[in-house]
Amino acid sequence: MGVSSLLALGAAELVYRARTANDETPDGDDGGWRDRYRHMNETIYRRSAIEGLVYEPTPSASVEMEYGAAAFNSAGMRDDEEHALVPDASRTRVAMIGDSIVWSEFMAHHDSLPDRTEEALGRDRYEVLPFGVSGYDTTQEAIWYERAVRPFDPAVVVVVWCMNDFVIMSGPFERFAEGRDREEKDAQDAWLEEVAPVRRETIDWVAQQREEAATFRVLAHGYGLWERARFERSYVDEYLLAFGEETRRDRAARAIARIGGAIREDEARGVFVISPVLEHWDHYRWQALHDFVREEAERAGFTVLDLYEALHTEHDPADLRSGSDNLHYGRTGTRVIAGTIADAITSLDASPSP
Repeated sequence: MGVSSLLALGAAELVYRARTANDETPDGDDGGWRDRYRHMNETIYRRSAIEGLVYEPTPSASVEMEYGAAAFNSAGMRDDEEHALVPDASRTRVAMIGDSIVWSEFMAHHDSLPDRTEEALGRDRYEVLPFGVSGYDTTQEAIWYERAVRPFDPAVVVVVWCMNDFVIMSGPFERFAEGRDREEKDAQDAWLEEVAPVRRETIDWVAQQREEAATFRVLAHGYGLWERARFERSYVDEYLLAFGEETRRDRAARAIARIGGAIREDEARGVFVISPVLEHWDHYRWQALHDFVREEAERAGFTVLDLYEALHTEHDPADLRSGSDNLHYGRTGTRVIAGTIADAITSLDASPSP
């Protein structure tokens, strides 16, 4: 029995090492990922002179990444084509605004959320303008709508809310923040370190180091999963911590009201999409955030699409997300939510005008 157990363990170890071999990089190198994305941020973004924006897209900037070109056109859209200011009368113009979910981090342009949404809607009848900017929160998106999106006169405006909109979590922000903006980011990081000194990243890093040093990695991996599950039962992440701060909720509420008011002023229709945390459907802990954002968005005149409500009964979050990232969608997830957003737009388009 002992010999059989050792043989089974050895076989499991060989299989596990073979399956994880492609995930490893030599000498602890990350394959240059950070350097590539730092270079991307420095190339396609620039310091903004607009009050309230730390950075903005650099017009017509482009840089090659592992998935293809990361680029903005002259109007600040993630598109290699230019769009006329006056809409084509034969197509309904939709503008999509948001952060890296709309920008579609780590994906080629043809796999991005706006492009997949246009595909789902039908390109002969709809035109979707991709105005996502990585790292923007709703306050910055409201300013970006007024400055960059409004001149294109969209009939429908889709605003995609991400759960990290309560905190500053941006690579471009890190690159371009100065003065008071930098102080605000540093103060936020110090506060998070004080209220949550042990974070999910800490647990994952320790588990990874232990696994790499272990003789039997498959056992170390199993122990890491058990440790992570135990940690998760009492874990409060930065999204929930930030939501607990009244000043952050007030800032979000004002931003939603501002962008909603601007869209109504332009006589466009607004769709507010709430994107969930992509894990633990059965023990979902972020419902209070959804309820708050829904209430504020409806008060601002939006039609609200809560993707958690739309997806959780039919889709496993692990199938939707990009790897272990619990906010961003992979290609499958992007196609799924693009179809869901397209259905909301067509339903809106079929309803009588307010």
